[in-house]
Amino acid sequence: MAQLPQKTSAQQQDKLNKLVADLYLGTSKIELAEYRDWALAQLQNLIAFDGAIWSNGHQQTVRFHNHTLVNVPESLTQCLLDSLSINPLADKLFDNLGLPIDMRDLMSDEAFYGSEVYLTCFKPYGIERILSSVHLDERTGLFTLLTLYRFERDKPFSEQDKYSQKQALYHLLTAAKHALFLQLEFADNNQTTTHKNSHKAICDNQGYFHQVQTSFIDLLEQFYPNDKLLKLPFSLEMTTKSYQVDGLQVELRPFNDLIIVEIWPQGPLDSLSLREQEIVQTLAQGLTFKEAARELGLSPSTVSNHLYRIYQKLNIGSKGELFKLL
Repeated sequence: MAQLPQKTSAQQQDKLNKLVADLYLGTSKIELAEYRDWALAQLQNLIAFDGAIWSNGHQQTVRFHNHTLVNVPESLTQCLLDSLSINPLADKLFDNLGLPIDMRDLMSDEAFYGSEVYLTCFKPYGIERILSSVHLDERTGLFTLLTLYRFERDKPFSEQDKYSQKQALYHLLTAAKHALFLQLEFADNNQTTTHKNSHKAICDNQGYFHQVQTSFIDLLEQFYPNDKLLKLPFSLEMTTKSYQVDGLQVELRPFNDLIIVEIWPQGPLDSLSLREQEIVQTLAQGLTFKEAARELGLSPSTVSNHLYRIYQKLNIGSKGELFKLL
């Protein structure tokens, strides 16, 4: 396999630097539903391509979670899955993680254009040139596949294109993850009961990760040092939504057809009810009983009664002691 160039032109490096900067700046400006399409459009300023597939999946389930497509139909993704046994790229990509592979690295043009995989999977879609790479997060089993296509046979991908894709792939997937969790954080800021030091993952109902914050895995490794964390090490109790397991506080909420899993180390305030936590958070803002009662739609005496029970649960005797637990 050809080696990637060690250096790139100053102009190409400037384009790469601009792409990286734009990807991260765009996380707070581009709507989440449009972000991946927008990011691929930015990538076209660095590498010329006619079509693309950007897919995410999990190594354990051996399937894709989602696709972002550019100028190719959804039916191509199923065709690719159906032709894995005859596609020489399939195994090579996972043997060369992070390295872009051109189909020309594996087969001569003469062999490729006469092959079954070309005739059944690529020719029907007008695909003539293929450049593909895979990134695998070995801590979670999550992988990202980025494949670029050209529809003209006389425009093969260059070694410079391979180098540019190698540099860009990590930033594409990292920025996309940042955009997702940034939106979730923004939504959480409107909820006074959200725990300030929580860590999030998005999972299916079997506990396999679809997206996950690095800090989420860091925390799991502290509590489950002997487990290989390719999925959640605890069960999802959807009937309770909020529960404690092995010293962790867990909260669940739906996210489309998936589940947002939020965790943090269990603390004394986690023994309080939702209403009691709301009262603590409201009083912590410096409000009086009357102001807190008005904020929560309660009477001042109800707030006072709740606070008394909070003191009993936590074995404390003043708001000063309570606020030290926050």
